[in-house]
Amino acid sequence: MHTSPSSGPGLRAGPATAPAPRAGSTPPASRGGRRAATYAHRGSSGMAPENTAAAFELAIAEGADYVETDVQLSADGELVIIHDVTLARTTDAQRVFADRPPWNVHDFTLAELRKLDAGGWYAAEFTGQRILTLDELLDLLGDRVGLNLELKSPAVNPGLARAVVARLRRRRDWLTPGARPRPLIVGSFDEQALQDVHTQLPDVPVSLITYDVPAGGRLTDLAGWIFSVNPDIRRLRPEDAARVVEAGLALVPWTVDSPELWRWALDLGVDGMITNYPSALNDLLDGRGPARGATGVVIEDIRYHSPGEHAVLRNVSDQPVDVSGWYLRNQASHRIVVGDNHVIPPGGLLRVHTGPGDDDSTAYHDGRASAFWNSTNGDSAGLHRADGVIVDLYAYVIRADGDTEWGRLPGAGPTHDPPVS
Repeated sequence: MHTSPSSGPGLRAGPATAPAPRAGSTPPASRGGRRAATYAHRGSSGMAPENTAAAFELAIAEGADYVETDVQLSADGELVIIHDVTLARTTDAQRVFADRPPWNVHDFTLAELRKLDAGGWYAAEFTGQRILTLDELLDLLGDRVGLNLELKSPAVNPGLARAVVARLRRRRDWLTPGARPRPLIVGSFDEQALQDVHTQLPDVPVSLITYDVPAGGRLTDLAGWIFSVNPDIRRLRPEDAARVVEAGLALVPWTVDSPELWRWALDLGVDGMITNYPSALNDLLDGRGPARGATGVVIEDIRYHSPGEHAVLRNVSDQPVDVSGWYLRNQASHRIVVGDNHVIPPGGLLRVHTGPGDDDSTAYHDGRASAFWNSTNGDSAGLHRADGVIVDLYAYVIRADGDTEWGRLPGAGPTHDPPVS
């Protein structure tokens, strides 16, 4: 059902094919004979605030096949587009509603949610972005792109699956098999919520989001009605990927944010990848370099242990590069901005430290009081110029057994072997 991987630069030898439909599902269309579909994680969230109109419009402009996003319930039962179960990270709720901690989404009405700024936390130019409703999202996407809709935390959003089904039945344009270039997919970590959707909307493909690929017997049972499995790329192993493919299920891991991981995942035979950087992934799939703004400065390493955690930027060009105002953004979309007067000489490096310290020609300290980089499972980093253009992408994987860490040295591929058993 899957064509075999080629040995070329991440391209399939023949046309991409999706697994056969399961239980009446309509599988997502492949894209132009390419090996894997691009799923824009919460929109183009490496370049714009997640789950906002700005991020979704950018993902469409960048050629994403799907946008992947999250739906929850407001206090008055409206379906709203937001990832976290609290409003604290991605809105100004702590300022607007200072007396209402812990700022859970389901404790606020839609009218209250509309008062919040969902973009300024990311960057000043996005101030004024708002939390969208599901209807607003569907209207925005139209027939321009597919939608992978995650039922977020059904346990704290009771009735979520039922509400989504009811709303989709009113939006028949999203349900008719074959009516859209790329269809709707509904996903969740919650298997019961997926069962509820599948029972009521059998023509809608459903995807099980997981950390690890389910064990053999359970995977066989799931293959009777699940369309795809979405495992954490940081915990995916080749033998588990092979089991998904053998079961006839689509394999779409999350969140895959570096050229090394993209190529490794392609070699495993993935059908798609969920990424914060859909434009860069599309460039790689089309045979172009994934960083159009590359200027010779790369992320050489990330030392993620605190205290003393830092990222190492290396100038591999033969010219000095002024990186003042450049910034690093992690997978959670927080950023560290490099201060003024930092020029990296040819072959030189700059260590960008999380925390206080004394700056010099080879070190910049951002003064943070808490850790920035994920030291449990792994993280990714986008290096951006001051104008926002992406310069380099880097990811590291920390395996649960602790014996494999995967990063990258510039020009040399992975620092260690890709994650294997």
